[in-house]
Formats: sequence, structure tokens, C-alpha cells
Amino acid sequence: MVLMAVAATATARVASANPVIKPQSQRGIIFPTESFDDCFMDMMRSVPGTCKLLLDCPGALERWDRDHIAPKTCFFVKFDQYVCCALTDNITTTKTTTSPTTTTTTTTTTTTTTTTTTEAPLILRRSGEACEDARPFGVTVVDGEPTTVREFPYMAALGWPSSFDTQVYYRCGGSLISPKFVLTAAHCISFGGQLPTTVRLGGDNLTLSMGEDRQILRVFTHPNYNETTAYNDIALLELDTPITNLTFACLWQTTELSAPIVTAIGYGQIQFAGLSSSQLLKVSLQHVTNEQCQQHYSRDALIDGLAESQLCAGNILGKGDTCQGDSGGPLLQRWDTMWHVVGITSLGQGCANGPPSVYTRVSSYLDWIESIVWPNVGDVAQQPTFDLRGSVDTLAAYKSII
Repeated sequence: MVLMAVAATATARVASANPVIKPQSQRGIIFPTESFDDCFMDMMRSVPGTCKLLLDCPGALERWDRDHIAPKTCFFVKFDQYVCCALTDNITTTKTTTSPTTTTTTTTTTTTTTTTTTEAPLILRRSGEACEDARPFGVTVVDGEPTTVREFPYMAALGWPSSFDTQVYYRCGGSLISPKFVLTAAHCISFGGQLPTTVRLGGDNLTLSMGEDRQILRVFTHPNYNETTAYNDIALLELDTPITNLTFACLWQTTELSAPIVTAIGYGQIQFAGLSSSQLLKVSLQHVTNEQCQQHYSRDALIDGLAESQLCAGNILGKGDTCQGDSGGPLLQRWDTMWHVVGITSLGQGCANGPPSVYTRVSSYLDWIESIVWPNVGDVAQQPTFDLRGSVDTLAAYKSII
């Protein structure tokens, strides 16, 4: 009995000297201080939160019930889950205010807070969750620098079979965003009247026997895409078998970029009207506002002008922009050690000495992307699709819907 008492006392001392460590099981949670009770709910570090028991965070439960948006986990204590909960999550506090003066003041002072927190938290969407699980791309690059081996493993090259031999010609780019889906431009779906049939992934040089090839199982184009315009120029390719050994790209979650510099990658032409590059290249570009970019594009190119669902990037010094080739490839921005796809190459007017290129803004299409790539149970999106396994004339089917 004495020995047991001594052992119990020693155990208690060790426990008090070494408090339980709360592990950061979700890397998307950013802890601003040494206190593990504090966290940020978004990638821009603008929405502070606090770690609470899931059952003590009604807002998280409500978002799950209403939108099927899962809360971010801070840590577990045994089987109890602690999640990052918004500081203003308890909306009932404002409703119970009885003082007229307080009510007026609250309305004024909480406007900014409410606006900030009611925007979709970056890391709570399904695409944001997928990005957390992934932790460890005409883009034609002019004056680009070669990438290092597997620097961009999610860069995809869309292949078309030759009519004369067994070769495959790669004419568009894309981004692997999940084990089975590649994000690309809708105008790449029918290149010269023919659908792509294969995707090469993870290769830094198209002429070498590296990378992984997959057949395209199904094609999804945005329902509002029209081949006569550059709007809604976005599509998804479903692969026949999953990619299990390559990191896929994250999707940028907000309209605003975190920095003015973005990166374009691709296998496209390295000079205007020149030959394509077999080596994957990258180049830094500057984000250009839509107002500045609009000056370079006539109504013939963009009937309704630049839309909010588009963005521009280029180089005001005329060196290192993108040109035709590798359409559908990604425009990237690095944040928190991860590359995020902010745009899809859609429209351009030349190379380095031309105007900025136009990209499809990925954040404007997250709902559509998630409905296909990460659908809710029993909620399979009804989008224009083509099953490339059958004998159906897929090109005719494609033309019939556009």
C-alpha cells in the first residue's frame, strides 16, 4: 500500500510538471501566440478565433447543418474535439441587448466585424479542407526559368492523339486539384475539333519518360461557358484512376490576392510564334487591376468588358509575360508554404511585349468546383459531362450544349 501511494504521488508530480500538450492536428489553424486557445480562421490571418469544444461552438454546428462546411480542428483531448470558433460566433449576445444606446452602438461598431466574419472562412470550405490534406500547369512562359525536379508536381499537360502516328501532342495545361480531377480552361476541351484523351502529370520535361499518364474519363464544362466569349472559361477533367503519389494544388479562396506578385508555369512557347518548351518553366508576373487591364482589350475580345470572375497579370516592363500555348494552365500564388491556384490562363494578345493576359478567377467558381470534385452525399452535380469510355460521339454532344 505504501509503494502504491508513493507511485501515485510521483505520477501526480510528473503530471503537474508536464501539462498535457494540445497538438496542432490541423495545419490550417494558425496560432498567433503561445496560447493554444487562440487561432485564426482564415488564410489571411484577419479573422481571429478561439479553440472551443465543438459542442460549445454553435456557429460551427450551424454551418455544418446548413452548408455542410466542416469546422477546423484545433486539437483533441482524448475523444473531445476542439475547433476554431469565431469570436463573434454567439450571435444571440447581440440580440439580448436591452439598452437602446447599446443597440445603436453595437450596430455601428459590429458592422466591420460582422462583414469580416460572415465571409466564407478560407479554410472551412471543402476545397480548403482538401488543401490541408495535401500539404507535405495559353500558360506560355517567356524568359522563364526552368523549374526544379517535382517543384510543381500538380502541373498537368493535356494530350491529343496524333492522326498520323502513335504520338501524343500536348497543347493545353491544367492543375491537379484532387486525386481524380484536373482543373483547366473550357476552351481547351475542344482543340481543333477534337477532345483531349490523356493527361500527363508530375513531369518536368515532356520529352522524358517521367511523370504519370492518365486517361480522361469524363469532362465537365461550366454550364455558362460559351465558346464565342472568354467568360466562364473553366472546366474539370475526371481521370480514370486516382493519382496517389503526387501532391495536388490548393485553390485560392478569396477575391483578393495576398501579394501583387504571381507565378505562371507551363510548357508553352518561349518566344512569340516560336516552338514550345518541353521543359516546365516558371516566371513571376505582376497582378494588374481589372480597370488597368480593360484598357488593353476591346469589346470584340470581351463583349461585356472584364468580369469580376476574371483577373489579369503581366509584366509592365515587357519581359517575362505569357503568350499563346498551354492555355488552361495555372496562375499561382504562394501562401503559408503552399502554392495556390488563383487563375486559369484564358486569353492573351501576344507575349512579353503585349498587354496583360486574362485569367479565369478560381475563387469565383469554388461552389461549382466543389459540387463536382467534393460533392455532398447524394448531391451529385448535374453538369454538362461526357463519358469518354463509351462509343458516343462526344464532340457532337459537346457542341450540342454550347
